[in-house]
Amino acid sequence: MRAIAAGLSDIGRQRVHNEDRFILLPEFNVFVVADGMGGHQSGEVASRMAASVVAGYFRAGAGEGPDIQRNLRAAVTLANAKIFARADDSRAHRGMGTTIVAAAYDTGADEFHVAYAGDSRAYRMRGGELSQLTRDHSLVADALLERPDLSEADLAYLPRNVITRALGIGPTVELDVRADRSEPGDVYLLCSDGLHSLVPDSKIAAVMRAGTVLTETCARLIDLANDHGGKDNITAVLVKIEEGAAPWRSDDRRATLVD
Repeated sequence: MRAIAAGLSDIGRQRVHNEDRFILLPEFNVFVVADGMGGHQSGEVASRMAASVVAGYFRAGAGEGPDIQRNLRAAVTLANAKIFARADDSRAHRGMGTTIVAAAYDTGADEFHVAYAGDSRAYRMRGGELSQLTRDHSLVADALLERPDLSEADLAYLPRNVITRALGIGPTVELDVRADRSEPGDVYLLCSDGLHSLVPDSKIAAVMRAGTVLTETCARLIDLANDHGGKDNITAVLVKIEEGAAPWRSDDRRATLVD
């Protein structure tokens, strides 16, 4: 089987610049969404570095080993180290960071691997049903993990925009990594919180069920988030698993890096 992908990013309706970044590296079956944070456009620097470092890692051939999950983890870990070093060395970039959700499709094992830190998410659409593959690293999500019985009234006292993990915040980062066994027809969504924090999963699922062209579906998801206020930058990457061989050569090292 093969993976085909499309992605779009939008500034939203209330931000002055876009701190989201995404990359599509179809020749390596690697796909990334990063959502930067930090004042004075530092978040934009962090997310751009995350995208560039992951792309550079695979384009340089470092990710050619058979252990796809290890390679993905290594690429994201390297991105964290470089972002932290930049922030530690530059007063202008002090405190910058970025969430990340990075995915790699293993064509040999038909597995979709995801590594992530923060509240950017990965979903899978299968048979018309949408499933969230990631768990937000946020104050609210962590509280629910410790106390599943917390009520909405209890959660109302917690700030909903506090992230507990991200790249660049420390010299090391704890990544969650998981593998999902893929089937033909599966469609994976990687997105920033500019989408999922405004649009309920049920509406995301409805758009994905109705979509037939990946780029058009990405555009509809972004339009929906803007219709719900567009309070943040919005990024959506869709990856579809289908029968057939990849149309590119194995020695083709091009990557799509959206700046």
